[in-house]
Amino acid sequence: MKTAQRGNLVKIHYNIKLDNGETAGTTRGGQPLSFTIGKGKVMKKLEQGIIGMQLNESRTIKIEPEHGFGQRNESLVLKVKKEEIQTQMEIAPGRTIQYKSETGESVNFIIRDFDEHTVTIDGNHPFAGENLTFEVVLVAIL
Repeated sequence: MKTAQRGNLVKIHYNIKLDNGETAGTTRGGQPLSFTIGKGKVMKKLEQGIIGMQLNESRTIKIEPEHGFGQRNESLVLKVKKEEIQTQMEIAPGRTIQYKSETGESVNFIIRDFDEHTVTIDGNHPFAGENLTFEVVLVAIL
């Protein structure tokens, strides 16, 4: 029986779980994720975990922060003046905004907190520092 190998275009359905049991993402009920193994479009450890799988096989793949979204970097948590936030939407915790860095580059930040004068924004990926457990089903090898 054919197995997934480097260079194959594959389609997978997945659930991503955090250590606390929370589901962090899923393709169930939607379109499967499609990618070519070895092209670097998904996490390398996820690609490696799919190699050798057969069609309709299920597998659990654990990915530590250093192989996923990295460790949290507290230097990416900034407290800025409210007037520096250029947005038309309401400032609220959990919202994603674009903020221009000192170099002029636009970077996505998550609003963590705010008061009358300042906004605390976080440039870490929401899953930085998290272990990710992918529950994967291989649905196509093309």
